[in-house]
Amino acid sequence: MMSVRSTGLLIAALLASAVCAPAATAQVLLSEVLGSWQGDDDVQFVELVVTTAGATGVGGTSLVFTSDTGDRKSFQLPAAVANGDVGRRILAATARAVEVTGLVPDFVLPAGLLPPRTGRVCYQVPDGQGGAIVLDCLAYGGFGGGNGAYGTPLRIGPDDRSLERVQGTGVNHDDWVGRLRPTPANNADATVTLATLCGDGSLDAGEECDGDVRGGATCHSLGFARGTLSCTQCHVDTSTCIACGNDMINGKEQCDGVDLGGHTCAALGFTGGSLACSARCRLDTAGCDPTFFVPGGGPPRPDCLATWQVTNAAQRPGADGRAPVRQRCRDGDPGCDTDSAPGQCTFAVAVCFDRDDARLAACRPQPIAGWSLVRPPLPELGDAVAALGPSTVADGTVVFTPPLDQTARCTAPVAVVVRVRTALLLKTRTTARGSGPADLDTLRLVCTP
Repeated sequence: MMSVRSTGLLIAALLASAVCAPAATAQVLLSEVLGSWQGDDDVQFVELVVTTAGATGVGGTSLVFTSDTGDRKSFQLPAAVANGDVGRRILAATARAVEVTGLVPDFVLPAGLLPPRTGRVCYQVPDGQGGAIVLDCLAYGGFGGGNGAYGTPLRIGPDDRSLERVQGTGVNHDDWVGRLRPTPANNADATVTLATLCGDGSLDAGEECDGDVRGGATCHSLGFARGTLSCTQCHVDTSTCIACGNDMINGKEQCDGVDLGGHTCAALGFTGGSLACSARCRLDTAGCDPTFFVPGGGPPRPDCLATWQVTNAAQRPGADGRAPVRQRCRDGDPGCDTDSAPGQCTFAVAVCFDRDDARLAACRPQPIAGWSLVRPPLPELGDAVAALGPSTVADGTVVFTPPLDQTARCTAPVAVVVRVRTALLLKTRTTARGSGPADLDTLRLVCTP
């Protein structure tokens, strides 16, 4: 049970952000939740706890329930309660829970509001302006919706066990635990402890397992690749199961066997190739082409007016598709050095326009009006760009007349020589037809011994 001291600390923090909330009703928190009991989803209750003496005026406050699919329902507490001593409970229970427990609730909770296994329940108070202030929330069963400042939802749910608050940090994962023997209590201080069947070694209604009895369930039967299934509080515990290897992406896996999550070499910025999945369910780009596209990344933002194309087998983009503008090559490495002359690296570099790049969110192909090599003087690169359409060239600047249409195109690869132990910085400026911002791109080529 949560201590009065920890409850007070939490409610003080909550009140610091609550404006216009009635003082009494704000001094109440969620205390215990049951969503199902021994296979009966109609046996449900939500228990609140008074944290400050005199907090009885809960009339008009609400319990709000959200399912994992986003379905939202609410129940408004219709009246105040009589006892406002610190630690007194306020019980909202379904009619079926009343039959099972024999306990008189303070409020009858309609059946079907509380998601029994995966969901979220919040306690909120009116703000005096027609809205509401959320004072406390519990998300459980791996709830997939947002949970805000209350943190990661509990992995477990309130089915065939209750969820009980044990401390008041305001973070669900730290504050709540599962209880096999629910202890609902009403405002008159009447309490009932429900007797669990968990632990008798047989599968009873509402139980997924019991001790070594699994009902035939295994990690594999539950969709995992391998591992040993555990049983915790008569619920199967898959925390020791391993999903990687079941040909289906789970959790934080990037891929799994043939399931690549829709990723391809091209989507990661390569000119082609075969994307693979490693034994650890990480995307493996080793089979992608050694030629890939490098967005220059200059201001005002990365876009797709112009993109570098580089061949560098040793520096392929990884699973995130990031291709650094600093490209390193070791002298004599055939994966990036296209000559056999010692003491230098010869990079194969091309310039591409209007490429549809999945890595660039703000990619808008436009007619290309001009391109210039800001530094250094490299006539071969300018000539390659000029060859893409009718154009004039002067002092490293190419002007297309008429502008190139939005069709994606690349120059022929140009040999760019960099002496060993040196770096060459290429800076370009690409403009589109009209008065939009220019695309400024850089590429640093480094040759190492």
